[in-house]
Amino acid sequence: MTYAKYLRVIGQSLEVAKVPVFELETDGPNYVVKSDSLTKTGEWILRHALSPNVISEPTARQSTVSRSVRFSPADISRLDDQAQKQRRNNSPSPEAYGRLSQLLRALGDHLDRTKVSAFHISWTSDSVSVDFQWPDGQSDSRRFTAEKLQQLGSSSRFQRSGRTRLDSRLPSSPKQTGPRNR
Repeated sequence: MTYAKYLRVIGQSLEVAKVPVFELETDGPNYVVKSDSLTKTGEWILRHALSPNVISEPTARQSTVSRSVRFSPADISRLDDQAQKQRRNNSPSPEAYGRLSQLLRALGDHLDRTKVSAFHISWTSDSVSVDFQWPDGQSDSRRFTAEKLQQLGSSSRFQRSGRTRLDSRLPSSPKQTGPRNR
């Protein structure tokens, strides 16, 4: 799987748990999400999604909430399979492209195209900061707005359509954001 797919699946889980502000980073093959805005109920939702065989209620005894959740590749693959089944039964809504999962997918696609080896994402209501590392060990960072990620997502969807390939090396360069009329 690609970063785009992994981040989309994680975004879907964060949408269900209603986590608006978080940090997400790679930890080897795993992805760790940390958030001070993660409620006990939200954490229970995420943990239940990651360990569906554990049936427990969120209780008051859980007074110390770890505020972090780890997604393994196996977890992400299972969650993706579940989401694909749901998508087959539902048509996408027009506002779907502004959802957290789609914005994370666009960011993941950008990370795939720039061929990073590790990253750390800080997601707030105003912006997204990404610190990343290339395979040669060099680091860089970028800041995005939700609007910029939507533009990246539009460009990525167009590329995935297979109709026309665009030069995707420089995501900040102006590009056509929709399919051409034929």
